[in-house]
Amino acid sequence: MNQKETWIESTAEKFQLLDLRGRNALVTGSSCGIGLATVQGLLANKVNVFGLDRTESGLKNSRFTLLKCDLRDTSSILNAFDKISAETISLDYVVNVAGMDPKYQIDEIKIEQWNELIDLNLRAYYFVIKHALPMLRRGLGRSIVNVSSINYRLGVPGRAPYSATKAGILGLTTGLSRELGRENIRINAVTPGWIFTERQISDYFTGKDGAKNLDYLAKQQSIKIKISPADIANHILFYLSNVSRASTGHNCIVDGGWILE
Repeated sequence: MNQKETWIESTAEKFQLLDLRGRNALVTGSSCGIGLATVQGLLANKVNVFGLDRTESGLKNSRFTLLKCDLRDTSSILNAFDKISAETISLDYVVNVAGMDPKYQIDEIKIEQWNELIDLNLRAYYFVIKHALPMLRRGLGRSIVNVSSINYRLGVPGRAPYSATKAGILGLTTGLSRELGRENIRINAVTPGWIFTERQISDYFTGKDGAKNLDYLAKQQSIKIKISPADIANHILFYLSNVSRASTGHNCIVDGGWILE
């Protein structure tokens, strides 16, 4: 079947959520991929956004403040929150996106590599939430979204450490849902499938293996859509907004119908 006739090539629609306007959000991993798309979606809804990342995105907007932060280092996280506290007394939303996805075979992984992966992909999520809580309690939105991955369900060789962190994010989300729910703070997870970020396109969908990987994806997904970072950002914004006020502890899978859960 002709791939051009099969794949949905349209871009994700931007939408407005009026309750987000004028509020304050924190997004980790804000400089690229899903994090950057989330920042752009929030800015389009006139949200004031603090981004935590080690690198610049080049994004220029009066409502966006980038704070250089190595999320693997708890002292760097604390320093970033000191700077946020100097700018605002409250946060309405927290979005944990930052992560890395290396492949490590069990016979080859070093303890330093394991620790680095856990520190960024899981520990940072917990401590960002912990240090954001005082400001979330003073905010109005009171919503947290953690980004996981369907990879923990797939059993990909070499991805076990990465998959463990992504499964841990789901445990963190459900584990905090009742604890934070006592204060009417909601926490949900958005779990993407294979997303067409710039890096994923470069690594997997160009060159000699590009067509093979696209054919594989076509067989896995129920709908032939090249899921973009903006698609994931739309789901994140939905869970931040009060339109999803009845949901907490939920895992929203956005994978084009891959694992059908």
